[in-house]
Amino acid sequence: MTERELFVIALGIALGMFFFRRTGYSPGGIITPGFLALELASPERMLSAFLCAGAVALLLSLAVRGTGVYGRQRTGLAMLLALGIRFAGGGTSLQGTLWIGWVVPGLLGAEMYRQGVVPTVGASLSTAFAAAMASQLLSPGGILF
Repeated sequence: MTERELFVIALGIALGMFFFRRTGYSPGGIITPGFLALELASPERMLSAFLCAGAVALLLSLAVRGTGVYGRQRTGLAMLLALGIRFAGGGTSLQGTLWIGWVVPGLLGAEMYRQGVVPTVGASLSTAFAAAMASQLLSPGGILF
């Protein structure tokens, strides 16, 4: 991972914390906005991550009803579900890196279950765009465009 990518991830973390503090909506986890900002130039990977997250949220709602899992266990189950979905999908090129492949969809899916799909998608995309724009303003040459 390059220094610029780490910078974008750091911006995503900071802006996600600020967004949560101001609105009360989680952008899908602490690291999610930064990693989504890195993938803005690849809409097919973004779509793949959000579709996987939606499937995770749906499966998680069924699992919670059946088992009553909550808290950290629910987040852990979301991560396992995302990994299982990616494994079942079989190494397609849309998976991207480890992070956008299953970690980010697992975190997004857990938040979609907890606070709803629309608030999670809106919060994660707005903070990802803000992190990408801030990186363009703060670093010469930029990394996305």
